[in-house]
Order: sequence, then C-alpha cells, then structure tokens
Amino acid sequence: MGIGLFIGVLIILLGLGIIVNVIFHIHIPIFMILFGLILIYIGLKIILGPWFSFPICHGESGNVIFHERTYRGLSGDSKEYNAVFGKAVVDLRDIELKEKVTRIKINAVFGGVKVLLSAATPVRIKADAVFGGVQLPENVTGAFGTSTYQSRNFNENQNYLLIEGTSVFGGIVIRYQ
Repeated sequence: MGIGLFIGVLIILLGLGIIVNVIFHIHIPIFMILFGLILIYIGLKIILGPWFSFPICHGESGNVIFHERTYRGLSGDSKEYNAVFGKAVVDLRDIELKEKVTRIKINAVFGGVKVLLSAATPVRIKADAVFGGVQLPENVTGAFGTSTYQSRNFNENQNYLLIEGTSVFGGIVIRYQ
C-alpha cells in the first residue's frame, strides 16, 4: 500500500466519520482515536527506538513517516518522496537528466521536505499548498493554492526536471546549493 493510498483512505474515513456524526447523530470520536494512535506510536518509538517503526518508514521507497531521512539522487525506480509527520532532505544536485522530462513528486503532510538543486539543472516546479507552505528558489513562496517556478536556464525543448510538490499542513523548501 503506497503512502498516497494510506493518506487518501485516512482522509475518506475522517470525512465519513464527520458525515455520520452530523446526519445520524452518532458520535464517533475519530479525531481523538487518531490522536491517541499517534501518541501510542510516538511513545513506542521513544521506548523501543530503532526497533519499532512503520514498515514504510525507511528504505528506498521514498517514504518517511515519524522519521528523518536524506535521499541522494533518485530513490530507485520510485520518483516520489513523501514526508508524513517526518522530515526528508532530497538532494538532487548530482541528478542526471536522461529523459526529456524527469518527473519527481514531493509530498509533505504534517511534515517537511527540503529539496536541494544545482543551479545548472533546468527545472520547472509546480507546487500546491493547503494549510501549508512552499518556498521555491529565488524567494517565490506560497501558502494556499498553486505556485510555479521555472529556472533561468529552462528550455522546454531540452531535458529538464519537473517537480510536482504538494504540502498539506506541512512545508516544502526548494533551494539551489
């Protein structure tokens, strides 16, 4: 099960719980249950340390949940990086653009992602923020809605990097270094 599916199911369940509460007046404390589960997980993580984690917290999958991770280059075949209640650093400074468009997805849900780029890499960025923040190169920022950016050396007829970012109650920072 991918992180996108997990988050999608979680949001649907939250919505259904709210609808059941409003229409049928059946009170299911969904937020309290989720908050309790999160606290239990954090407590177990503190007590057991590295022996306890979600199976999708680390590895080459690109998913970081309640954890920190630094990625260098692309994570295997997956070109998607997700930080959920965690922190990820995605270092793309040495990326080689072998395709016409190298597409990478960055998602931050209650977490943070920092993306490092080389100024020599032609890049186009489209970032969406919902109750979150996105900081793009050259101080282009966004808090709600969609923000876009193209590097100065961007040419649609040459190989380039396309970053699609989504921040929900989280933050994404994309910088040249």
